[in-house]
Amino acid sequence: MSIRLDEDLNELLSKGARRTRQKKQALVRLTLRRHLPEVIERESLKVPAGRVTSVAPWPRGALTKAYSRAGKSDDNAEASAAAAQGKPSWGD
Repeated sequence: MSIRLDEDLNELLSKGARRTRQKKQALVRLTLRRHLPEVIERESLKVPAGRVTSVAPWPRGALTKAYSRAGKSDDNAEASAAAAQGKPSWGD
């Protein structure tokens, strides 16, 4: 794998190669082996284990109230519709 380095990184590698008497490739491999796991851990996204979305959960009991209200409104609508129809006849 070949990568392009910025001038400042290339200069730093050249300086390191002169000081350590290692090749630039060896310095890159050594640096990656020593520090890449730390960088990966630091840069990785931490996802909370308990929540999948950023939407806050409903308070306790709110879902039960919502379902009971929805059930009542449906019952009222059905009762009103049935009352408005009138009595069935055989002539319809």
